[in-house]
Amino acid sequence: MTDTHPSFCRMCHSSCPILVDVEDGVPVKVAGDPSSEIYHGYSCIKGRALPEMHTHPDRLLHSLARQPDGSFAPIPVEQAMDEIAQTLSRIVEDHGPLAVALYSGTFGLANALTAPLTNAFREALGNPRGWVATSIDQPGKTIAQGLMGVWMALHQGPATADVCMIIGSNPLISIAAGLPQADPRKWLHDAKKRGFTLIVIDPRRHETASQADIYLQPKPAEDIAIVGGMIRLIVDEGLYDHDFVAAETTGIDELRRAVDPFDPETVARRADIPVDDFVAAARTFATAGRGVAVAGTGPGMSSARGTLLEYLILALNALCGRYLREGELVWNPGTLVEPVPRFAQASGPFPSYGFEPKLRVRGLGDTLVGPSTAAIADEILEPGEGQIRALISCGGNPLAAWPDQLKVRQALESVELLVQFDPWMSATARLAHYVIAPTLSLEVPGMTNYVDMLPAYAPGYGLPKPWAQYTAAIVDPPEGSDVIPEWEFFYGLAQRMGLALEVRPVDFNGPTGATMPIPMDRKPSADELLTLLTSKARIPLADVKQSPHGAVFEEPSSVVLPKMDGWEARLDLANDLMMRDLAEMSARPSGDLASWADDRYPFRLVGRRMNSRYNSGGMTAPRLQAQERTNPAFMHPDDLAQLGLRSGEVAEISSARATILGVVEADETMRRGLVAMSHAWGDVAEHDEDVRDIGGNTSRLIDVTDEWDPYSGQPVMSNIPVTVRPHAPASAAEDPVGAGVAR
Repeated sequence: MTDTHPSFCRMCHSSCPILVDVEDGVPVKVAGDPSSEIYHGYSCIKGRALPEMHTHPDRLLHSLARQPDGSFAPIPVEQAMDEIAQTLSRIVEDHGPLAVALYSGTFGLANALTAPLTNAFREALGNPRGWVATSIDQPGKTIAQGLMGVWMALHQGPATADVCMIIGSNPLISIAAGLPQADPRKWLHDAKKRGFTLIVIDPRRHETASQADIYLQPKPAEDIAIVGGMIRLIVDEGLYDHDFVAAETTGIDELRRAVDPFDPETVARRADIPVDDFVAAARTFATAGRGVAVAGTGPGMSSARGTLLEYLILALNALCGRYLREGELVWNPGTLVEPVPRFAQASGPFPSYGFEPKLRVRGLGDTLVGPSTAAIADEILEPGEGQIRALISCGGNPLAAWPDQLKVRQALESVELLVQFDPWMSATARLAHYVIAPTLSLEVPGMTNYVDMLPAYAPGYGLPKPWAQYTAAIVDPPEGSDVIPEWEFFYGLAQRMGLALEVRPVDFNGPTGATMPIPMDRKPSADELLTLLTSKARIPLADVKQSPHGAVFEEPSSVVLPKMDGWEARLDLANDLMMRDLAEMSARPSGDLASWADDRYPFRLVGRRMNSRYNSGGMTAPRLQAQERTNPAFMHPDDLAQLGLRSGEVAEISSARATILGVVEADETMRRGLVAMSHAWGDVAEHDEDVRDIGGNTSRLIDVTDEWDPYSGQPVMSNIPVTVRPHAPASAAEDPVGAGVAR
């Protein structure tokens, strides 16, 4: 007998409503829920593969402990918590709380309780550092908002947008940045019928770019020049919102002087784009009406100046007045989060980086998105006071995803205690002392509070309406298994270590405000904790539960309030640090920052999204593996011909740091001179010859100490100078594949 249950997908932040068919307690099918008025039954191939992930033959159903001979043996999770708590207590007593690092990867957001309880445990230890994936994935968005200030009434949302400019993102595949996360294909189709204009700037004519009204195909790492040039042109031609700029910003004259080197001809030459197309894109964006400009992951990773790029994009949006005004309806005030009054005023700049305690490497401090994950390996390897000696990784696969795999491997192999949450034996799990087998999403209750926070994350994000959904657990864990929700693991550690946990309620801008204690004498239920987290929500969780398929909660509505009397803060368009960095970048002949960018490395390796993978966490279902077994090295066919390579052949791709293998594939949508590969594939060098089945790991090509963003610590992770040659078997090569050189 088949029962169908409404739920929502937790594969990514989009939280798409789904219908789950269950037979004899086992999930057998997932489909989009057509009852949703904003998702329209949309679901992606990854979400539809959830049943296969739950029943995958390689799924870990018991936690594992490393044995003295390096093998793994099952261990009851209660015993694992006993042993881990004992080791952590010793490390904290001997070396202090900073010696324990807790890392939350992308899948740390899959379940609503994981991040709050991870943070509660970390804070109970006395450790202020929360290491998260956002510190290497667009950290400049948040830091730049601090440097400029934010418009407290929120940006103009996607529902009524007339124009959107998307830089270095493919939201029809990645479901992010620029188009609504709910059914972006249908939204774009409908929006175009009403006159919506799409501008895309990307080195590849990808799925989203193919729908653009204006498309620019520049060299990578020239986004700063392009946006700077647009600012210059818009100011010079008087196309900006004069009233808004005069009343709500400061520094337009200083900004105009700083972008003076980026005249249209110079931008066209640097980026290798037609000057007329560049001018048309700038004029169209400025004059098309309501809308937004937004960048994806690629541009911020391409020059180690992601904060500067995001700052300039914010300035471009501010110049064009792309914000809600007094009396307008707040298109998404959030639902399962505490409401925030929306005033038609600027916050003014606020601290966003350089916080204490400072890291011991590269002069970096903490930031609003956490300290630089790219520095964890150095903090493990650097001896002395403050050295990281224990790492708990939840929701990620550091050995596959963190930049500079050579250094990351050395660090993970040397740490005293490595605990890895994983539903399967990933590359990181094989190095761990303990592998904790977690429950998967259909086995735990959840709510969509994270989607509520997307509009505050950055302009260009968020659902067009305040949607919310709660789901109970759809199925039980497999019979005989010993899996555990991540939050219960941290709760269990805290009990064993005598720690009192407190969580923070969530408002529109994230976890803030006073903490609330969790009972430690008895383990609360998941629903009790969800209710606690939403105790100040705009819509009570109990009300959301009344709509098991999810619903839009437009009432009570939120309207932009007038500026408060005497309010003087403004958006700063000419932050001194940003103007200094802009002068430095304008003086360079190109946006390349890697020190080895010379004739020895004629190609540039850039990132690329693939339909079947979502970053490094989770398990890949057989149907997805059948579609995309590897992460090909996509190149223009003329480049392959010049190298004597054909689609399907294996090539060696080398940076100054290391060499990996990639299965080349011709792609006419690529710019010549580029190699595009999806990140977080592959394994360590010993497994490189299996590239056709596991892919190649691009993070090994990165050197985190070569160039990095001075505010976030994000290194050059895309636009990596490489050379490409046909693969020679390792036994015949003087330098074995993957050996690399330490720089």
